[in-house]
Amino acid sequence: MKIKDIYDYLDTIAPFDSAAEWDNCGLSVGSLDSDVTKVIIALDVTDDVIDTAVREGAQLVITHHPLLFVPVAQIKTDSLVYKAVKSGVTFIAAHTNLDKASGGVNDCLAKKVGVSDLRQSGVDEFLKIGEIEPCTPQEFALKVKNALGGKVSFTDNNATIKTVALCSGGGGDLIDAAHLEGADAFLTGEAKHHELLYANLIHTDLFVAGHYETEVVVCEALCERLSKNFKDVEFVLYEGNAPVKYI
Repeated sequence: MKIKDIYDYLDTIAPFDSAAEWDNCGLSVGSLDSDVTKVIIALDVTDDVIDTAVREGAQLVITHHPLLFVPVAQIKTDSLVYKAVKSGVTFIAAHTNLDKASGGVNDCLAKKVGVSDLRQSGVDEFLKIGEIEPCTPQEFALKVKNALGGKVSFTDNNATIKTVALCSGGGGDLIDAAHLEGADAFLTGEAKHHELLYANLIHTDLFVAGHYETEVVVCEALCERLSKNFKDVEFVLYEGNAPVKYI
């Protein structure tokens, strides 16, 4: 089995050419022509992810966030890029292409928090809309917290929530798109102060549940999906933690 076989499969379920223009999906380090018997699935490329890949004897690491976003002028010996190259492991990222793909990050997030009847937004390609059992903002916040862990910040306009828009990761700037879609609430991972103020102004409650927490949900699903399609390859889900702690 070649890494290219897995790459080509990823390209069918989340086409790399559908990624945002600013993104850097696909191959970051290594070779698609290398043989593969073991793969690590993780959200980010970190020191520990690289160490895990080397220790486990994996030939490939698939992450959501790319190792490289912009060109680098230097690759110093204490850099993550240098360590990745030196490891001999190949690194592939499926980022914004996986966010909006069927069965991708937003779909996994919706399933995790109980949003059903999911449909694609007609306003923004990274936004999806669905329905939940009617509840209060407080009840929905607790439901999201219990499903994802971490913490949830939210606005509360004292209105019943039934239609929910969602965008995993840093989607706070889509609050207006969520409002235009008629959503009662918008769930994302990150939002700025002025976006929370705007949510109160337009009466579309904004729920902020953490970048890591709203995206890591895809890793297990992707691991299971790949395992079913490549039975001769071992796919290992990296058991990491959010890069922040809460008190």
